[in-house]
Amino acid sequence: MKDITIFENFINDEELEEARQFIGEESLNLDNKDLRNPCQNRQWYFFPGDNTYKKILVDFRPIRTWAFDMEDVIPSVKNFILKIKNRLDKYTNTNFKLERVYLNERVYSQNGQIHTDADRPNYYTLLIYIGDITPENYDKAGGDLELKTKENTRIEPFTKRAVLFRGYIPHQVYAPLVPGLTRISMAFKFVDTSNELPFTVNYI
Repeated sequence: MKDITIFENFINDEELEEARQFIGEESLNLDNKDLRNPCQNRQWYFFPGDNTYKKILVDFRPIRTWAFDMEDVIPSVKNFILKIKNRLDKYTNTNFKLERVYLNERVYSQNGQIHTDADRPNYYTLLIYIGDITPENYDKAGGDLELKTKENTRIEPFTKRAVLFRGYIPHQVYAPLVPGLTRISMAFKFVDTSNELPFTVNYI
């Protein structure tokens, strides 16, 4: 599998509107209970480490202080996530293990820091762009993803475009260049379990 793959029009217009329904301020928890914590309640919160607003949809990592399981998110989110996973599996001929999914929103002046998403070669990030940056307004909008490869690959965050890349690649996200434009991505974190060792080694 390539280190970086770009999918043009990975989602269609109907799916774009479907995904955009998750952007609002309301909770996406199934029972809509008020947990007094926007992170737990699947609402937007500001994450200073990434200098961005985030909205967690699901998170299956074992080390966390609360559960973000698939069964306690509203059905439309669950169905969308499963549809995207199945599509990526088909496009890549890989049965990925889903680790987590969340939304990122950046506005003017919120450039991100250079970082990696994982330290193992079988971890992948899929970004689907659902904001309002298009080829028509890109010249003034900006908002690139820069992957720090030998070529320093820059990817424009065009609406409905998706990019799949290995999580260990250092990368940086740039904010929109002008106020009033939003750069929103839906981030899927996957593990290619076919490339995992069939055993673990514990050192005592």
